[in-house]
Amino acid sequence: MTFRSKFLVPLLVPLAVAATIAFYILNVSRVFLANGDALAVTYAAIITVAILAGGSALAAAPQLRSSSITLMLAGGFLVLLMGGLISIGAASSKAATSPTQCAPAKQKLLIEAGVNNALRYTPANPTVKTGCIQITMNIVTNTHTLQFDDPVAANAFRQLSVDVKSWAAVLPPGTYKFHCTIPTHEAGGMIGVLTVTP
Repeated sequence: MTFRSKFLVPLLVPLAVAATIAFYILNVSRVFLANGDALAVTYAAIITVAILAGGSALAAAPQLRSSSITLMLAGGFLVLLMGGLISIGAASSKAATSPTQCAPAKQKLLIEAGVNNALRYTPANPTVKTGCIQITMNIVTNTHTLQFDDPVAANAFRQLSVDVKSWAAVLPPGTYKFHCTIPTHEAGGMIGVLTVTP
């Protein structure tokens, strides 16, 4: 009895409280994320009222048997768990769609970045025909990237960098500005324009 009251209970009670709080936050946050603002506020109000009502009931009826309290708590946990499990799919973040490469590449373009240690692309104003265009960036010095400004081109092409040096995509005829995303590089003149002809 001494070991239990002096060591076991002081150790287990904080752990049980922390586990309960984590369980509550995880499941309630799923319900909130799965619904709009108005429903989230409604659910928050219902949960708050339920917690207050449960606490008041327990305080007003201290003669309740431990089995009744256990059943009430288990029921509350079950409701929270079911709410969290039902809404887990809707609460999950939607994966962003990334651009896909085309094949085979009919137009191949090599752009060199940092030739002679300058903040320049070579060539800076290339021209290609429309279709499946493969752009390869050769980084000569330092670290550079190549990112299109136009949303159409930016959605078709991934940003080129030391990690992704080549990408192929289809672009309609037009002119597409691009730049280096490294701080100060664009301002230093590392810009270009890709012209796509019919």
